[in-house]
Amino acid sequence: MRIARFEDASGTGVGAVTGEELRRLPWRRLEDLFAEPDPAAAVRAVDTRRLAPVGEHRLLAPTVERCQLVATGGNYDDHVAEAGRALAEPVFFSSLWTSITGPGSAIVKPSAETFLDYEVEFAVVIGKRATKLTPETALDAVFGYTVTNDISARDVMAGTKLQIVLSKSLDTFWPVGPHLVTADEVPDPGRLGVTSALNGEPRQSGNTSRLIWDVPALLSKLTASITLHPGDIVTTGTPGGVGYHRTPPESMKPGDVITAAVEGVGVLSNHVIAGW
Repeated sequence: MRIARFEDASGTGVGAVTGEELRRLPWRRLEDLFAEPDPAAAVRAVDTRRLAPVGEHRLLAPTVERCQLVATGGNYDDHVAEAGRALAEPVFFSSLWTSITGPGSAIVKPSAETFLDYEVEFAVVIGKRATKLTPETALDAVFGYTVTNDISARDVMAGTKLQIVLSKSLDTFWPVGPHLVTADEVPDPGRLGVTSALNGEPRQSGNTSRLIWDVPALLSKLTASITLHPGDIVTTGTPGGVGYHRTPPESMKPGDVITAAVEGVGVLSNHVIAGW
């Protein structure tokens, strides 16, 4: 099932995408769905044909409020090569929930001097409390998948070592969406095309088969010492082709449209506006 979070005249809601139509699910919030004893089973039990269609609406990021967002750095061989640094093990960093924005929303470039970059990422959404996972049990904790775009202020990263929050967690810097796709719709998360395009021109092209550490490896490493909860998001890294490593380097500017896509999961588009 493709699940969307939306806003209409009556407030926010959760719906199932069926063809070109959005139908209202019985849960008003994703928090309510993830509070079910078995969220995946609860979704499978829904007969979407009996659901009422949603009228005029706006899509929101398909996330729970204040979710934990854990990102992975340096996890594609070509991105590691262009950045010039190899990693001995997965590297994680957390991002603030306030940076999350939805499909079609604006990415705010803070200043004219900001080097604004894109990073398409295939992301995992956790479906149950997860700790001490193994590579063999990791996928059992996955509710579904979505697309994220790890927007980065490269000038901040280059200017001050380890300044992760102020380079990657600014307001609007984590687009997520457009939908949350349940795990049964993605039988092999290890063979998905991952691409981005700036103003319609291809920029990144990768495949999750080229992940240095695949989803089970990432989740087992992460949950060895950190507990994940239903609705938490774990991203898997970005392939090569980011703007900062182009010749010459290319920063996004107001008016640009950046599109991030993952095969079988979704296409996420956002536009850039000036924040000064």
